[in-house]
Amino acid sequence: MTRRSCAIYAVGTVCATLLILGIGLYAAQVFRTLMLNRLKKEIVLVEGSRVFESWKTPPPPVFMEFFFFNITNLDQVLAGEKPEVKQIGPYTYREYRYKDNVSMVENSQKVSAYTVKSFVFLRDKSVGDPFEDTIVTVNIPAWAVMSTVKSSFFKASALAFMMAGLGSQPFTTLTVNDLLWGYQDPLLSKVALTNPDVEPVFGLMHKKNGSHSGEFVYHTGMQNYMDYGRVATWKGDSQLTFWTSNQSNSINGSDGSAFHPLIEKNERLYVFTPDLCRSIYMEFEKEVEVRGVTAYRFTPPRSVLASKDENPANEGFCITPSECLGTGLLKVSPCRKGAPVVASFPHFYLADNKYIDAIGGMAPQREHHQTYIDLNPTTGVIVRANKRAQVNVLIEKIGGLPLTRKLKETVFPVMFINESVVIDEASAARVQKLLKIVDLVPNLPLIFVGLGAIMLAVLIVLLIRARKEKTKTEDNTSYSPVTDKEKDDGQNGTYIGLTEKADPQT
Repeated sequence: MTRRSCAIYAVGTVCATLLILGIGLYAAQVFRTLMLNRLKKEIVLVEGSRVFESWKTPPPPVFMEFFFFNITNLDQVLAGEKPEVKQIGPYTYREYRYKDNVSMVENSQKVSAYTVKSFVFLRDKSVGDPFEDTIVTVNIPAWAVMSTVKSSFFKASALAFMMAGLGSQPFTTLTVNDLLWGYQDPLLSKVALTNPDVEPVFGLMHKKNGSHSGEFVYHTGMQNYMDYGRVATWKGDSQLTFWTSNQSNSINGSDGSAFHPLIEKNERLYVFTPDLCRSIYMEFEKEVEVRGVTAYRFTPPRSVLASKDENPANEGFCITPSECLGTGLLKVSPCRKGAPVVASFPHFYLADNKYIDAIGGMAPQREHHQTYIDLNPTTGVIVRANKRAQVNVLIEKIGGLPLTRKLKETVFPVMFINESVVIDEASAARVQKLLKIVDLVPNLPLIFVGLGAIMLAVLIVLLIRARKEKTKTEDNTSYSPVTDKEKDDGQNGTYIGLTEKADPQT
């Protein structure tokens, strides 16, 4: 075998090997599978993992905005007319959060932690001074106490006498700071004298600055990447006790700070939130891009807070059959010491129109009042989120309390929050770098295909050259007689030799 033949054979073998290997690996997605398996092992809540430190101390800044509904026609409301309110806000606070007392449990299959939050007021992002601005609003402590005596005319009458002596009314005027962070309420102070379980200080965010909402135990995701960040227990319990069905009392999903990698559009993501005393779910809405990072937007659908008639699965959130509100509302009295507090989305977004129409000044808009979270589907990293919720109070007539006689029964808005976060530039750059690696590795077989294509081109060139040289050699050769005997042989069939042609010039 000549050197040229050996070269052609070698190039052909290498070419075929590269093409078969490259196409086979790419079709089988071997490198992609290896990369995704590596990603699943990296995104776990254990010391030294890629995400553990950022989980304990999230780098992007979180902002908490408070918006209040100021009553503009209080006298008319007391006379039984439709309330008119005006939104005032935002009063913005920088929210600092970190995981405290972090410890691994069950052989690193789970991790326990307390999420501590603290708030610092940002004047440049707010409409006014919370120590000076006042809000005319529902007297929540008064309604909390009044709701405890509504089943007894005698107790209600006694309470009416007490409230008259203290000057306590169904509505009150407070500074933003007092309404948020707490003030000593005279009625609660009086009740606390005979009931030590009653806290004399009330505030919508009372005791929430520099505190936590209890111990969480999370799955680390070591056994199953789908369990990454999923809540195992809260305050030592794997089930709630507030509601009337096991399904409603289930603690599902994460706490909203972490989501598993490799998210699919058809998934239903669950989040457990202590503020609502329940788990909610979110569904895919659309694809978005935040700081160059692709993300899937998930948002709670209408069915999350739908009435039991619209969504029978929500019947367990009815405290009693008579205390089951319509679509868009959730009465959270069981975890608010019986206070008639009702949760909803801002401006009764996604709620029945009757709640919107009952209050002048309500104008629900998806852009401003929708709760959503934007997640990078490959890593599960939160790139943007807006958690929006509204605090309302159920207003109703209570026998024995003359102050409520003319009031219309309605769900009265007090305040709504917008807790927002957007990934910072440094974190976005790290995610982009990781995504480039994730995208590059599965395409490595294409390098083999490319090299195989190059070798195929070389093989074709070698074959063409070999063909040309063979043709040239054949053109430069002829048959000529070797002996005189061959010349005389008419058959020319025995003595044939291959010799070069004689030059016709010679």
